[in-house]
Amino acid sequence: MIEVYNAITNIANGIEKEVFIGYDKFTKEDKSPKQIHSDVYSYCANIIEKEFEYLKSVKGIIGKDKKQFCAVNPQKGKYLVSFVAIDNIDLLDVNFSLGTIFGIYENEFEPQNLKAAIYITYGPTFQLVFASKDEGVKYFSNEHGEFIQQDPLTLQNRGKINSTAGIRSEFDQNHIKLIDTFFSSGYRLRMSNSLALDTHQILFKQGGIYSSPATKSNPNGTLELLFEAYPMAFIIELANGEAIDGKKRILDISLDELHQKTPIYFGSKDEIEIVKKHFA
Repeated sequence: MIEVYNAITNIANGIEKEVFIGYDKFTKEDKSPKQIHSDVYSYCANIIEKEFEYLKSVKGIIGKDKKQFCAVNPQKGKYLVSFVAIDNIDLLDVNFSLGTIFGIYENEFEPQNLKAAIYITYGPTFQLVFASKDEGVKYFSNEHGEFIQQDPLTLQNRGKINSTAGIRSEFDQNHIKLIDTFFSSGYRLRMSNSLALDTHQILFKQGGIYSSPATKSNPNGTLELLFEAYPMAFIIELANGEAIDGKKRILDISLDELHQKTPIYFGSKDEIEIVKKHFA
């Protein structure tokens, strides 16, 4: 696992330097914002793929964008790596922090086989969170290219953040009633629309509730199990929180297809109890 961790720190430093510090090189030509975003995303995915290309412990990798499995060491490797190269590339233009998300699985892409989950935050906030069953949730800040371990991240049983993704007109009345219940109880709205950053905020504030519900246009939810929901649920649970689809534990949902999506509610235990009662 240390080999994988070291590769991810190299990826983090590469993307921070080449994309966020060196962003101007992507805008030199007369390109549309859509083309710039596409170029940046492809560049980040390429950095990730190149870094994992020769790792002996890695069987193969797959990214959310292409969903094309790339074998690395299929005979002797044991780890399978899923990744989101850049979490919500559309926020790049407004100088928000953005993230990369990794799930590290052993032998099969199933939630019970998750061995570690990692996300990186770039831009104004350059940090890394690593979670494993053996070591809990570790937090590292980057100082001059080196990741320095800080205090571990743990959620309290109750928080004050209500972070809900999506458009209100797309929500059903059940979800609207739920989020209004939190607001009327004094919860604060905090939402960047980057999954990595919104997770990071709840962890740093030591509690709260994140929700990405089923909507009229996306009745199965918008987050993908393999690439987003599983890794974040794994991190949140190891930080003393819970993650559910409204009723069922996220890490108990079987993966039937690569692009499978889910609604998700995660955060402090007291908030998740409220969600469970609401959807019971």
